[in-house]
Amino acid sequence: MLTDQQWDEYSRDGFVHLGRVVDDGELEMLRRRVDDLALGRLRNPDVLFQMDTGGSYDDLPAAMGTLDDGTLLYRKVQGLETDTEFARLITHPAFLDACARQYGRHAPLSIFRAMVMNKPAGQGTVLPWHQDGGEVWALDRDPLVTVWVALDDALPENGCMEIVPGSHRLGLLSWYGSTVRDEDVARYCTADRVRSLPVRAGHAVVVHNWLLHRSGVNPSSRPRRAFTACLMDARTRNNLTGELFPLVHGAVAGEPPPYLGHLRAENALLHESRASAEEYALSLEREREQLRSTGRIG
Repeated sequence: MLTDQQWDEYSRDGFVHLGRVVDDGELEMLRRRVDDLALGRLRNPDVLFQMDTGGSYDDLPAAMGTLDDGTLLYRKVQGLETDTEFARLITHPAFLDACARQYGRHAPLSIFRAMVMNKPAGQGTVLPWHQDGGEVWALDRDPLVTVWVALDDALPENGCMEIVPGSHRLGLLSWYGSTVRDEDVARYCTADRVRSLPVRAGHAVVVHNWLLHRSGVNPSSRPRRAFTACLMDARTRNNLTGELFPLVHGAVAGEPPPYLGHLRAENALLHESRASAEEYALSLEREREQLRSTGRIG
């Protein structure tokens, strides 16, 4: 559990070390499990993969359901909230305590995303300065807590995270969120402010989502894998669907808001209209083929 002093550090700096949260046996199991998923030895239809190309962040490929031929040159394995072993780690008491301090002890918790981020040995993609939040996430409120667990030692020599302590207190630097503008990097991410954030394998850190952070490549001979989960107030809804996210702690009470019923009804009508249009188009095609077979059209 966090002490008041640790929470004061988090409020000031935008991150706090929690110490060791995973023992050696569990650590080895989690490493093996994520690699087995990437290699196709373990299947989960809800898990997606993104390859690490070692190139520009903007040129990264889209996530996919499988990796061709199985490979450990992955950048991201997402959807791990559906994996039994990783899901257990999400509700570690220290993580729940951090969320209770951030969102209030009354607030139920849901998971926005849970994934393993990897920088393969001798490779890795430069992740530019960014914040985790904004309209890019299409949520009705910004999640504020991410937990980060090192599966391998994350050190400056293998591409550990770099941060600007206290930058979360700036708020989001753009309405859209994600990667920040060059002028903001020049203003806030100066060499005298940037700090490496090394984390030993099995140890965890809680990071405020608005903290400016980035990471480089991994020139070392060993991978740099880390499990990361974004936890939020479970009353948070997807702006595109009105839906809630998977609950991990507590309970959400009450009926869905009225607009959600209207949205679902509208979506049902759109699906029905699309099905009717497709059936009409097929009927015209069938009629055309019939006329062609009788020689009435060429």
